[in-house]
Amino acid sequence: MVSGTYQRVGTNNELNGLLFKYKLAKALTLLSLMAVIVMALASIVFPDKLQKFFGDNRNAVIDHSTSSSTEEDNKVAVETDGVKTDTECRLPSKLFIKSEKGLYSPPDPHPSVLKALQFVTEEDYNAYCQNWDPLKGFTDVIPYNTREECGNWQKKYQELHEQRLEQLERLKAGDFESFSHDDKPLYVSYLCKEVPTNSNRGCGGLADRMSGMISTFFYALITRRAYFAHWADENPIPLEILFEQPHVNWTYDPNEMRSLFNTEDNELLGYQQVDTLNQKYDGLGTIMFPDGPSQDFNDLWNASYVEIRSNRAYIIRTFDFSSRYPQEMKKIGLTKENAFGCLADFLFRPTIGARRYLNTYRELFSLKSVLSIGIQIRTDDKALANPQHDDNTLEKWFYYFKCANELAMAKREPHHKRIVYFLVTDSHKLREEFEAMNDDHALRSKYLGQASDATSLVVTNLPLEHIEPDQVAKYINVEIPVEVSRERMTPGVNSALIENWLLSYTDYRVISPQGYGKLAAFHSRNDRATVSLPRSSHRAKSLNCADPKLLDIYDYDWLSHQWSLG
Repeated sequence: MVSGTYQRVGTNNELNGLLFKYKLAKALTLLSLMAVIVMALASIVFPDKLQKFFGDNRNAVIDHSTSSSTEEDNKVAVETDGVKTDTECRLPSKLFIKSEKGLYSPPDPHPSVLKALQFVTEEDYNAYCQNWDPLKGFTDVIPYNTREECGNWQKKYQELHEQRLEQLERLKAGDFESFSHDDKPLYVSYLCKEVPTNSNRGCGGLADRMSGMISTFFYALITRRAYFAHWADENPIPLEILFEQPHVNWTYDPNEMRSLFNTEDNELLGYQQVDTLNQKYDGLGTIMFPDGPSQDFNDLWNASYVEIRSNRAYIIRTFDFSSRYPQEMKKIGLTKENAFGCLADFLFRPTIGARRYLNTYRELFSLKSVLSIGIQIRTDDKALANPQHDDNTLEKWFYYFKCANELAMAKREPHHKRIVYFLVTDSHKLREEFEAMNDDHALRSKYLGQASDATSLVVTNLPLEHIEPDQVAKYINVEIPVEVSRERMTPGVNSALIENWLLSYTDYRVISPQGYGKLAAFHSRNDRATVSLPRSSHRAKSLNCADPKLLDIYDYDWLSHQWSLG
């Protein structure tokens, strides 16, 4: 039975216990508030000491109250969980890339970049972080000729090119009389046609094409011709999708130019085709230097408009062989070491998303505390054509890592706190095994030698494609054919470009003997910094890459006699 009077809920001892717990909770709350205030003051007065007290957690989650006030900017900041203020810069836990609408957009950079940055000096970390953009992912600026390291010819050629374009408009309008006081208008184009159906006369991969394009511009510069370049729209994508035109407009219509100049009735016109596709060293010499070392390139082809199909380079060869052009080039600041890279960067600039992706790696490779070594392993087209049967492993290609280890030990200096290996390959499986060494001590010990604890393994996560899949399909049975369309091929072609550019940014390179790695060596503007492993795996395994003479052997002169020449 329940009484109608109120009942006691506890004894005096119980009430005293509750009161004690309340006072304790209140005291702890006050202490916590005081600690927060002290921490905030300490972060302003002693930021470095506070960071060391809590550990070097460079990618920690932060308060985003200092982020931009717009809703979109705050959303990006929350997603990236990094901070960049006037007094502090800390990278996010995941790097990302923002591209402009309608342009190629690369994937987010591979996490291996951030893994490597954990081991650089604090000064280098901060320098890297300053190039990070919380809203766009990374800076898109790639400097060119800021200290005239590429010479002083650019403005003069730009003016010539503009003059030739103005002359071209008058020629199209049939205004021939206005040329009575002009010099003869001269033009040259690089042309990559569609992949032929019944022959092996495609333009080749990226290295072959760039070799032909840059060498054709070298000829244009020497002979005062306006330069144009064109890839057939679906072979595999238009050149304008891959590159911006930072200094001269090289876009043209091959059919229009051919139709205009293909006449013998006007001394201002005239059309000539030149084809150096797949030429060997001697054959190319006969074409480019029929008069020997004294050859004047102005005497090679006399037509106003010369259309060149080529997958061969001859720039290094000209510096070595010609008795007239090395001195002429020296006057304008071009040398055997810098010419190929300087001409390439003058003509072609990757699109903005690609540049931001490039810079996330380029800035890492260039840090003072980092020794960067690129490793390029070209297996064969089978890994690209039928990736389901990819049998490439670290064990199969171990001698590349042996060479890189020896090269690293020979070139490492006291300020190199971290060795960074950057792998470029056509095998997804090999790339995955390589990066897995970051977290696998046993693999590291097996393949990285005595510097395994000081080495980071960096890769991209870009798709792997051959830029002429139809050509590959002529000699390999592709079990799962790919659709060769502009949308399908744009990421793969950009991948080939980005990885080649990145390979050129490393301090040293260990490359396969074909053209791709050699292109990066020439683009680097750094001679005697590349080891090209022999085709024979037996000979490659026996090399000692710590031998200082080895880099002298595989110099630009040697490389210019190989594959797509030089």
